[in-house]
Order: sequence, then C-alpha cells, then structure tokens
Amino acid sequence: MIVGEISNQSTGYCPDVISWPAVAAALDRAGVDHPAAFTRPIVFRRCPQCGQSNIVKDDHYVCALCETPLNA
Repeated sequence: MIVGEISNQSTGYCPDVISWPAVAAALDRAGVDHPAAFTRPIVFRRCPQCGQSNIVKDDHYVCALCETPLNA
C-alpha cells in the first residue's frame, strides 16, 4: 500500500506540523509507503481572545473571527 499525500488538516484536533514523526512511525509500523513529510502542512492557532481555531494562511497570524493577533 502507498500513501501519496498526507495533510495534518483536522479542524477538530488541529495537529501541529511537528506531529509528522508520529504519523510516519504509525505508517511505518503498518508497512505503508509514504512521503517524507506532510505534503500539505497546515498551521493552526487558537485565538487567545475568542477561542476560535484558525488556519494560518500566507503567514497572516490574525484571528479570522475577531481579528486579534495570533501567536507566531
């Protein structure tokens, strides 16, 4: 079995891009060929003001709901 693309996009769990080693280890244990990293890494940040989960796009670290700056 081969996995061609892998993303960390999960708006419920919001895994950080540093979770890749755990993903790779699980696929290795299952004997599944895979890319060397997330093929579409997603950066998530939770807004400190309103609590909204945000997907950071183009290094724009601002809450999409209340426009509060997000942690880089």
